[in-house]
Amino acid sequence: MTKTKCSSCLQIARAFGASDIIAVDVQDEKLEKAKTFGATATINSKIEDPIERIKFFDLLMILRVGHNRSSQLWFSFLSFQIVAFKYLWRTLSSDSMLPLEITGGRGVDIAVEALGKPVTFSQCTQSVRDGGKAVMIGLAQAGAIGEIDINRLVRRKVQVIGSYGGRARQDLPKLVKLAESGIFNLADAVTRKYGFEEAGKAFQDLNQGKIVSRAVVEIM
Repeated sequence: MTKTKCSSCLQIARAFGASDIIAVDVQDEKLEKAKTFGATATINSKIEDPIERIKFFDLLMILRVGHNRSSQLWFSFLSFQIVAFKYLWRTLSSDSMLPLEITGGRGVDIAVEALGKPVTFSQCTQSVRDGGKAVMIGLAQAGAIGEIDINRLVRRKVQVIGSYGGRARQDLPKLVKLAESGIFNLADAVTRKYGFEEAGKAFQDLNQGKIVSRAVVEIM
């Protein structure tokens, strides 16, 4: 997620009752900040595979290939054993410092992509559960293409949705009320301030990922 959108997405998700909220970024400092806005789990995609962390590969889908009920029961039992072994091995092995899967293989109900990158587009669509929604709000460079596994899209009934901004007249009053009620953490939302003469540097810092949450350019 881009930092100007990430904090808003996290706080809105929390305000509307999401129980588990996962934030993905490449900087630990920003991930720590995400926790103050409601993230219950964080993933540094620079050192971890976010798909592997959110949910393990669906062994059950691969192994359930029998043509009769008895063989399907056998393959289901076998897949359960493999998943259980993987869990035990990762828990007890010396490499078990890597966190276990957050959703236990289910995937998230809704994934929001706010960066506008082909790689994060793909990660977003792969992170959702069967019938889940992958919502794209990040704008990309002109001509950027996001790829998706067509078979998974169809078989798992994944919904890919584009969302470009809100309806100011209808949505803004609701957001103002949430802010007035204290649900939104506005105090920590702005982490840097720039003078008007520093506007160019503010955009440069934003492009370089140096702004943890939001920055404000003060005109007066």
